Amino acid sequence: MPRARNTDPVTSDLAAESVKNVTETQSFILRCLNRGRPDHELIEAYRAYKTAPYASESGIRSRRSELVERGMVRDSGKRTTTRSGRKAIVWELTSKGVRERMFGGKSA
Repeated sequence: MPRARNTDPVTSDLAAESVKNVTETQSFILRCLNRGRPDHELIEAYRAYKTAPYASESGIRSRRSELVERGMVRDSGKRTTTRSGRKAIVWELTSKGVRERMFGGKSA
């Protein structure tokens, strides 16, 4: 769920709370996670979609984090190594995320 910063006005909190549906950016992220990916691969896959709305790298990670909070994406328990040699979490869809990706929140 989108969040507002502690320093933002109360209207930002209200706006963040009003976002209940998966956003267009989150929808593309769910499409990109058709297989498990770490964030750096998720960002590359997202950018490959020519019709995806613009999102910065940090914006893509934030939207992925929101999907984790909503129970649509989870840590797979697997780790991979980035080009810089650091370990990275491989993210995967949950069954809820698969349903959202396939049916847009509508039941089959």
